[in-house]
Amino acid sequence: MTEAAGGSGVPEERHGTDTERYKEIAALATDAVERLHELERDRVERLERELSGERDLVEQAEQQQEEVEEGVRLRWNAAMEALWEERWLRVTQLPAPDTTAEPAVAEDAIRSVQRAYLDLYGELEQGRWSAPNWIPTGWISRRER
Repeated sequence: MTEAAGGSGVPEERHGTDTERYKEIAALATDAVERLHELERDRVERLERELSGERDLVEQAEQQQEEVEEGVRLRWNAAMEALWEERWLRVTQLPAPDTTAEPAVAEDAIRSVQRAYLDLYGELEQGRWSAPNWIPTGWISRRER
């Protein structure tokens, strides 16, 4: 028996032997490790769910990027075909993306490109920009006589 820590002089009884106390401490440590492992497993499951959701978002973003690129490419090619007769206009290849442009939702980006294409097409329909359309019609008809 040992004295109580409070200095009261009253002897404190030991509960069991040192071996039993060691087993209690080892059991508490084992229990703590098992609880920690369980917490870690729960955390891993939660992070895997979050990661799966993030992967889905990345996949959707990549798909939207492909859709926008394809939409731009199709409209660029159509614009080049529409401008083919405009010999004075130097037609180039599809330019690189503008990295300074503000981010946009895929649908808005495609709509914006479509609007620009339709504006161009509308201008071309109003009258060709080539020289024969700049010559007065009356002059051509007298020449053809």
